Amino acid sequence: MRSLDELAAEGGEGLEFVTEFVNNPHSGNVRVAKDHWTRTVQHIADHAQEMESLEPEQAERRAENIARMLAHSLARVHKCWACGVYGPSTSWWRSRHD
Repeated sequence: MRSLDELAAEGGEGLEFVTEFVNNPHSGNVRVAKDHWTRTVQHIADHAQEMESLEPEQAERRAENIARMLAHSLARVHKCWACGVYGPSTSWWRSRHD
């Protein structure tokens, strides 16, 4: 996992993300933002490992809950992770939006 400091050092989108993550939900509190970033990544990683031992239907529900939390948070600021990852310049996007 890359820390917020490492992401910020990349500049560009990394710095933009860190700035928004620290300032918007965490009111500029870098210590809290760093803790929450670590917890977020660890939470997703833990659930990914945990899902390997679940029945497929249970794993799907767990994945849906994690996705819902992420999507809801981003939707509140008019963003979507899939649009960011699979934006209009990708063949994946074009195959689904043409």
